[in-house]
Amino acid sequence: MKQYIGNIKTVNLFSSLQYNEIEAISRITSLKHYPKSYTVFQEGEEGNALYIVINGKVKVSLYGEDGREYVLDIIGKDGFFGELSLIDGLPRSANIITIENSEFLVIRRADLLKLLMENPKITISILKILSKRLRAADERIRGFAFLNVEGRILKYLTEIGEKTGIRIKNYLIIENSPTQIEIASSCGCSRETVSRMLKSLIEKGIINAGKRRYTINLPSTP
Repeated sequence: MKQYIGNIKTVNLFSSLQYNEIEAISRITSLKHYPKSYTVFQEGEEGNALYIVINGKVKVSLYGEDGREYVLDIIGKDGFFGELSLIDGLPRSANIITIENSEFLVIRRADLLKLLMENPKITISILKILSKRLRAADERIRGFAFLNVEGRILKYLTEIGEKTGIRIKNYLIIENSPTQIEIASSCGCSRETVSRMLKSLIEKGIINAGKRRYTINLPSTP
């Protein structure tokens, strides 16, 4: 799959690797297409592959005992998922569902483990990125523990903007922004609460809202 070397290079999991190492990874990938609303895998399933998003978006979610869905993350182009089960061999820890027609590069666990044993540098690169993800998860937990609902919603939108938005001076523009239901699922509140908090943020001049678009007014830096 040499034609996808450029795609693999832009994924932060592999971005520090040399061309020959990226090429070695490209040789063990396969291409998969999934329609919108397709369940790529479910919590508890056997984990045997890593997925790199070439096109489209997926949501990472869990379901509570009451059947309510909690969205943990939205992953778009150049993102990846499935890495935890790939390393430890344990069942999947969350559900992955496409929210757009999507295209993935897939790397099977057995193939990647063989490559990691032969290339320690690739192993170190993956460990560094996994550590960053764990730190980000810690920050998110801290946000839920210490921020009020309005703060959680603003933090969530800012994180989305930093990952997929456009920054112009002190403005962060989010196109095709998450729906209020998606925001509610990610921030542990109801859609009605999200609506009230967004109205409050707009009245305070912290964000501007349009159709599926938010502009966050970031604090000025000295």
